[in-house]
Amino acid sequence: MKKIIKILAPICCVFLLSACTSNYLMTFSGENLKKDEENGHFSFDNDTVKVDYSFASREGKLYLKIANKLDKPVLWDLKSSALVINGKALSYAAESTAIKGQIDGTVSSFGNRNTSLLNEDWVRGYFSGTIGLPKDVVLIPPHAYIDGSYFDLRNDVKEITKSSKKKKVNMYDMNGESYAVQLAKFEPAESPYNLRSFLSYSVLSDGKALSKTTEQQFYVEQLWQTGAVSLNNIIEIYTKRGDVMAYKEKKGQNVLLVGGIVALTAAAVAIDDKKVE
Repeated sequence: MKKIIKILAPICCVFLLSACTSNYLMTFSGENLKKDEENGHFSFDNDTVKVDYSFASREGKLYLKIANKLDKPVLWDLKSSALVINGKALSYAAESTAIKGQIDGTVSSFGNRNTSLLNEDWVRGYFSGTIGLPKDVVLIPPHAYIDGSYFDLRNDVKEITKSSKKKKVNMYDMNGESYAVQLAKFEPAESPYNLRSFLSYSVLSDGKALSKTTEQQFYVEQLWQTGAVSLNNIIEIYTKRGDVMAYKEKKGQNVLLVGGIVALTAAAVAIDDKKVE
């Protein structure tokens, strides 16, 4: 007589968990600045300086450029300048801030003492370096500029976007494909994220320093969150619009999960009773 015996065999069940990606983006607007609608960059100018801003940095920092419009030197006081985020002031002065700049201008002189011939030469120069405490005042020569990137705002981008109430809409990527977005829009008075860039500087004239200040204001106009499209495939990021700042969050890793002993009920072995002890 033969018996049919079911065999239990260990079977490995393998599951692949892919990393989950979320993209958080802020679209900024300015209240007392000019905005270039083509590239989203912001600018402000008065009779002394021209100030440019951009939020398009990959490191989540605010890009700032200050150009001296005068024939006299300007001193930018970083320690007395601040970025105010929702009421909290952060000084522009840093332990070590990289700066660079350019000089454009003309030099006029008379050829010699015996002639009234006026010579005019075009001058262009470049400079770079670092400043460290307590050197928190930067010289901007006449018709020159300095620029740099300040403050890491990526965590603010993530936290403000995650905590805000959003609605589902569809947008289009670089390939014209539709993707889902959680979007929130705000009027200036309702925005959950407000920035004020307060700049303090002095004009050097006749051995004296004339102190001045200026302030530019920003607010978040849109918050959007998506995980269905690559950050680099979002039009605003690909074209490096100056009014959009983004943060990419990657949760988890590619993990292999192994487990489970499965009964192999379909398999059976016929055993002769006579051969079983």
